[in-house]
Amino acid sequence: MAFVQRFQPLIASSVARVVRRYNAPSPALIDDLVQETYLRLCKDNCRALREFSAQHDEAIFGYIKVIATSVALDHYRARATYKRRSEVEDDGTNLEASTPSSTIEQTTLLKELDRHLASTESQRDRTIFWLYYRQGYTAKDIAAMPNLGLTHKGVESCIYRLTQALRSAVGNVSAPSAGLSKGDSPQSALGGLK
Repeated sequence: MAFVQRFQPLIASSVARVVRRYNAPSPALIDDLVQETYLRLCKDNCRALREFSAQHDEAIFGYIKVIATSVALDHYRARATYKRRSEVEDDGTNLEASTPSSTIEQTTLLKELDRHLASTESQRDRTIFWLYYRQGYTAKDIAAMPNLGLTHKGVESCIYRLTQALRSAVGNVSAPSAGLSKGDSPQSALGGLK
């Protein structure tokens, strides 16, 4: 309860700021996105909070603000994706890779990527990579986290370097022109999996 009392104003204002960018603020939508932020923070037994290591006392505020902003942006990204998908007529040739074997392949690839990152990269760089590709943060959002100590360009450089290193380490799992790019998940870029 103390957590909610302390961070509720920060989360609500961060969400409201994003909502105002896209349309007139709706109290119901803001409440839903605030609740979604709490769900993301509590996901996997509060993993996002447990793995956070602050460099100074105020770092947690920046971290929570970035998560709340990301949740709100994800809402609008999902709406845009849904709109684009609904405009494309399905003629039966678009088959989603939803078989159990693709899930196993995806899990195996993610473990391989993480194992390589853990053995060759610093914890900071590994965190940046997963914030970008798994959590959906932008390079700008990540740079705003004070405990990482990188500029926007520094984060982009780190992500690019790690992407290139992983492509080399994993090999040509997919076509040579396919690779990790902004907004792609590691599994879709390296293995053609979604």
